Amino acid sequence: MYEKIYEEIKHHPEVLGLIKKGNENLRVLGYTDHSVAHTGLVAHRAGEILSALHYSRREIFLAKTAGFMHDIGNCINRKCHAEYGGLLANDILKETSLSVEDRLTVVSAISHHDETTGGAKDIVSAALIIADKPDVRRSRVCDEEEA
Repeated sequence: MYEKIYEEIKHHPEVLGLIKKGNENLRVLGYTDHSVAHTGLVAHRAGEILSALHYSRREIFLAKTAGFMHDIGNCINRKCHAEYGGLLANDILKETSLSVEDRLTVVSAISHHDETTGGAKDIVSAALIIADKPDVRRSRVCDEEEA
């Protein structure tokens, strides 16, 4: 079940649109890449972290889902993007077969992933925060001409 939901989210037109528009907004402001390349990498790493620590499939896939969706709030604004992202994710995840508890775990992780306004509240949010920070791919840096 969790794998199916994660695949739905990775291909969900609204999720992809929010990530794309958020990345476009951030490029104008001179930020690094926040595209699907970034969110996909964060999702993968969050899953790897919990897998290596022998957490359940449920927790692994909740972390991956949160990782993929964690920056959708950038579509609205960079400031408070985590909180906006949580609200947007809640509406989108209501369309899935996730339980309320699982949906709120993902929403909470997204809403708390920015360390300036949040912090780790459970294992899913901790994995998301850790997975998000080390994305230092050289290709992630925008050329000044592109920004």
